Amino acid sequence: MNLEKLFEMQKQLDLRIEQEHPRQGGEDRFAKKILALQVELGELAQNWRGFKYWSNDQKPKTEELGECPLCKGTGDLGTVWAENCIECGGSGKVVVKNPLLEEYVDCLHFILSIGLDLRMDEVADELDFKYSGRDIIDCFVDLNSDITDLYYVRENDDLNSYIFESIVSKFIRLGELLGFTWEQVEQAYLDKNKINHERQESGY
Repeated sequence: MNLEKLFEMQKQLDLRIEQEHPRQGGEDRFAKKILALQVELGELAQNWRGFKYWSNDQKPKTEELGECPLCKGTGDLGTVWAENCIECGGSGKVVVKNPLLEEYVDCLHFILSIGLDLRMDEVADELDFKYSGRDIIDCFVDLNSDITDLYYVRENDDLNSYIFESIVSKFIRLGELLGFTWEQVEQAYLDKNKINHERQESGY
């Protein structure tokens, strides 16, 4: 895991957002980031679905289908040698994204941005990520608790460091329990970071 690299990429994105969306007088952007992280964590849980004991559909949302780029959604290549599209098998649809992974990476963007506000990028190589939560629900509940704590103790540098380290540890463990490798996470972060820059260009 190369947190320094991700911190640097997040720093560039944050600088761009600050230019495109300057802070207003009296705005508490740190508080907004905390709330945004809690919202994204909720969206991650929503796509995981494992807490929905009242539902028969508790399978994680890991595939979202879209139009096949090869056949343009027709399912047919229009050739004599291939009746069905070789990309989609004739369905006209292919997997275009993993919503669960995308929500996880959205959380990572805000964790890194909060870490930059707390100057955690300066000590990224010293952080020790050890957390062995029993299950996914433990991770979600513990993360929400830590995120709330961070909001209230943000002026205390010692506690900031401790709580931020705890958040990252629990978040990494959550990713493992959801079945993600760090390589998948890093690539998904790079992909989403690019989209986020494009959104700033287009006046998102």
